[in-house]
Amino acid sequence: MNTANTPEEGVTKFLLHWTPAAAPDQREITTLQDWRDVFFARQLIGADPQRYGGIGFGNVSCRSPQGFLVSATQTGGLPTLSAHNFCTVTGWDIQRNEIRARGPQPPSSEALSHAVCYAARSDIHWVFHVHSPVLWQAAARLGMAATPLDAEYGTPAMAEAISSIIQNAHLPVLLQMAGHEDGIIAAGNSAAQCGALLLEAVLRAQLSSALRK
Repeated sequence: MNTANTPEEGVTKFLLHWTPAAAPDQREITTLQDWRDVFFARQLIGADPQRYGGIGFGNVSCRSPQGFLVSATQTGGLPTLSAHNFCTVTGWDIQRNEIRARGPQPPSSEALSHAVCYAARSDIHWVFHVHSPVLWQAAARLGMAATPLDAEYGTPAMAEAISSIIQNAHLPVLLQMAGHEDGIIAAGNSAAQCGALLLEAVLRAQLSSALRK
């Protein structure tokens, strides 16, 4: 088992207990791959030298019997992901800021935000985290719930803020990570509902921004 805690901005902030292991079964991650490809094509997931210092952004996950499957860290810039670009998060402790995972690569630096969604609601089976400047900036106009500005990504404060919003929300739910530039989370029972809600919200934000010009 490897234990690492990387403090740099844009990468893992939690204490990670990661065990190298085989890739998930292809059948378990096909839907995640499909939606991840959709988001990558729309630049909601990716890596851009002009954004966030070139660090990759966005990740996807789904509940599994062992915990949840999530795209691996630093995979944002890959056009498509293979099974080797996913891992299983098997446990977490929000208050201690810890994640336990196994797979070919360590989990996304946003794994704690995904974990708290699954912990908050047993009916949440899918979580999509994307970065959309236009949607993030229009969040208040569109009536989206938002985490506090001082709650940074990858921290217990962000996790607790997400949990507070999601616990009483109607699913699927969309929320703005106000303390995480351009960060948006969609969570719900089905991948199709989460994906459709997210894409429709981006379109509404684009129309709203165009009307304001």
